[in-house]
Amino acid sequence: MRALICLGLLLAATAANAQTYTTTVSPDQRTVTTTGPTSTATTPISRNANVVTRTTTITPNSGYQPMGSAGYKPMGR
Repeated sequence: MRALICLGLLLAATAANAQTYTTTVSPDQRTVTTTGPTSTATTPISRNANVVTRTTTITPNSGYQPMGSAGYKPMGR
């Protein structure tokens, strides 16, 4: 759990363009969510005996188009 929080803080501290990131831990400490300007990363944490499972899902925020509104067009085509 601490590692995930540290990772979220590290991402926020090393943002190249001084962008804002917010890391939230649910009250039951079973979900960590990091929200940035272009996407949201959600990590549910489950425990079964001595096995801890974490799966991170990254969801782009609405309207995010990494290649711009026209899409990818190679030169010469």
